[in-house]
Parts: sequence; structure tokens; C-alpha cells
Amino acid sequence: MKDHKRVLVFARHPSGGIRTYFRYVYGNSAMDDVRLSFVTPKSEELNQILLTLTNVEFNSESNDSVFALIVSLVGSIFSRKLDVIHSHGFTAGLIAVIPARLLSIPHIITTHDVLLEPQFRGLKGKLQKWVVGQLLRLATVVNPVGRDAASNLLETYPYLNAPGKVRHIQNGIDIDHFLIERKRDLRAEAGLASDAFLLGFFGRFMAQKGFRTLVDAVEIWNAKPDTGKVTVACFGWGGFIREEQASLRERNLDGYFHFFPNTDDMPAALRGVDAVVMPSRWEACPLLPMEAFVSGVPVIATGCIGLGEVTENTPVVSFEIGNAESLVDAILYFKEHREQITQEVREFRDEAAKRFDVTSTALLVRGLMDSIAPPIS
Repeated sequence: MKDHKRVLVFARHPSGGIRTYFRYVYGNSAMDDVRLSFVTPKSEELNQILLTLTNVEFNSESNDSVFALIVSLVGSIFSRKLDVIHSHGFTAGLIAVIPARLLSIPHIITTHDVLLEPQFRGLKGKLQKWVVGQLLRLATVVNPVGRDAASNLLETYPYLNAPGKVRHIQNGIDIDHFLIERKRDLRAEAGLASDAFLLGFFGRFMAQKGFRTLVDAVEIWNAKPDTGKVTVACFGWGGFIREEQASLRERNLDGYFHFFPNTDDMPAALRGVDAVVMPSRWEACPLLPMEAFVSGVPVIATGCIGLGEVTENTPVVSFEIGNAESLVDAILYFKEHREQITQEVREFRDEAAKRFDVTSTALLVRGLMDSIAPPIS
């Protein structure tokens, strides 16, 4: 029997969520006997993660163009004997699906997003939707990272509902990393009073993450004479961060938002705020609420697709999607019941650790690989 399963990992956009998946899932002991080859655009952030993995055989970096990635992908396929191609994201999966099919290599497309109707408007959108669906049919397995994402995919493409074609595996986190007690004094770092009411925003500055809803809520809250002030620690990145910062200055709200550099010590940053706020409009299966709950930090969040799946049956404080007044009410409720909610979250930590442990995710992914590419005697 072969000693190792050889997997080519392909990503077109190795963003924060995909990079974290690589670290948590591929770095888990369930993957110890898997040998990984990566084909991705050049990324220093990704390289730092790959250095922590002991099962990486090969890393092929190209420039960011689709053509360069296809050349690198095809070259890697022909130069290595592979058991599985594991693509991450819709774009990567659609690029890899034809060479994988032509060469009869089992192919998993792990999807890290959901599909929205506005993406397929007009004649061009309808054609694009049809092409995407036909290409997804060619994959061995389409593997959404959560139950909601799988439902969304099957609602968009009902004909993918063949046995074994769509198999979701919920995201997970390295719970040991978040059970260690570390805490940053973010108030001191931001020059705030030790008793300042501090919320945390840890998302990208994209419409999907709902940052504008949080800004509107802070403006409403801080205009009230009897609520005290609320401040936000921002650890987000990318997207329209410069535009958002400019908007805050124009609205004279920049004094209430403190921007911190990206950090590798998320548990300490999470514990530096009173609560994490997630005003998301849609998600696939976010890691942030898992990380917060295992860290023992309260979460104030919408119940949008993907996010509601993670926060159901948890001590979350919920509010309506895109509704700043609803968020103000949720913040007020949290502030008035802070001790009780914080205690409930701390008591929930052990349950959260069991529920969100990436070991379960990694074992299921490993089993999925074996089911489509069994060991050869």
C-alpha cells in the first residue's frame, strides 16, 4: 500500500479564510500522511503559513493572471503523480476542473462563498450561471464549507443534487490556540480609559461584512446623551479600508474607530474587547464567531446565511441585517446585561470547543479524499 496520498492544492484567490483553512485543516494530524503540492499566486502571507506545515512537498508560485496560473497548474499536474486535486474557491475549481477531468484525476472543489442572484443578472449573467453550473458538474465532489453554503449551491443548481456530488463539511478552528488565556490591553494601546466600552470589528472592509451598518450604529449611539460613548477596535483588512477611513473622517467619527495592524495572536486581540460585532450580510461559514466563543468573548451578530448556522444554539446577541437601529438595540442589551452574557459565553466555551474543533473537519476532509481516491495496494 502506498505510504502517502499526494494532493495538489490549487487556489486562485488565497484570501484570509482560505489561508486559515490551509493552516487549520492541512496542519491537523489527520493530514500527516498526505503530501501537499501548492499552486497559487505569489503571496507572502500564504508562504508564512506554508512554512508551518510539515507535509508540503512543493510550492509553485505564479503571477496573478489566470493564464499564468493555468500554465503553472498544468505543469504541476504533468510533473507530479497525483491522487487528488483539491481546489479552493469557485474560480480555482472552474479552472482546474477540465484538466482534472481530461486526466481522470479525482477533483474536490471546496467552495468558500455563496452565490447571489445579483451576480447573474441580464443575458450575460444567465450565460455565466449556466457555464458555471456545467463546469461544476464535471467535478468529482463539490464541497461547501457549511450547511447553508451547500443549500445555497443546490438552490442555485438543483441538478447538482446527485448522490455524493455536493458534500458539505463545516469549517473548524484550532481550538488549542484559542483556549490559551492571553489578553491585549487594547484600551491602553488606543489611549482609551481603562473602563471604556470597546467593541471589536475583525472583518474585511467589503459590503458583505456590513461595516457601514456598524458605523451608522456608532453614530446613532454616540449622539445619544445618556448611553455613554462606544469605541470600536478594527482589525480588518483589504477591500475598501481607505475609503472607509476617509468616510469616517468626513463624518467626524474617526475618533471612535481605532485601526490596529493585522495580528497573528487573535485570541489576545479578541479578549481585548468587550464583544465582537459581526454586521455581515452574508457568509459561507465564518471562523470568527467560532474563535470568539472558544476564546470566551461575547458575539453580537446578524443571523445572515452562513453566520446564523454557526451561532445557532449559542449565547449570541442578534440583530437585523443592515439595520443600524437594531444593532444599537443589540449593543444596548449587551451593555445592560454584560456580566450575565459574558458569564454565559464563558460557560459555553467547552461546548464551543467540541462543536468547532477543526479535527472533526480535517478527519472528514481526509475521509472525503479517501472516498474518491482509495489507497492502492
